[in-house]
Amino acid sequence: MEAVLAVALVAALLLVSTWWLLLPIGVGYAISVVVTAVRESPGAGRLPGLWARLGVGSALLCAATVGYGMTRMATSFRLDADDPCTLSDDRLDNHPIVNWPLSDTGCRGHESVPAFVNPAILLLAVVFSASVVAMVTTWRRQRIRPEQWESTMDD
Repeated sequence: MEAVLAVALVAALLLVSTWWLLLPIGVGYAISVVVTAVRESPGAGRLPGLWARLGVGSALLCAATVGYGMTRMATSFRLDADDPCTLSDDRLDNHPIVNWPLSDTGCRGHESVPAFVNPAILLLAVVFSASVVAMVTTWRRQRIRPEQWESTMDD
């Protein structure tokens, strides 16, 4: 159990410290998806690699958004035990407006996470899930009927 908590702490620290690096990489993946879709216009949706790049890009952008949101939380990473902002929401009798994925109202009663963070995380998670399903579906279709697949790609 302690090892899992240690790994989670290291992962959170890496996410918080490298969100600014994940952002341009994710944008680069998103741009490559658009370029590939424009070049291969009629058959772009049948390319599993396109969906894989969209999935990787959306996962990186989601991680960057989570990292950005975590750095903007008022109570995150406070080490002073006497600071009232480090108290839990139960002790302050202050309940967050939105519990998932990021919310922080424990310090002065207002949400310290920017308003765009939670909807962006949800949207990028949905895009990631949809792209994984599309990638697996197109890959299986290619594998089942490779000769028919190649003839439709040449058109």
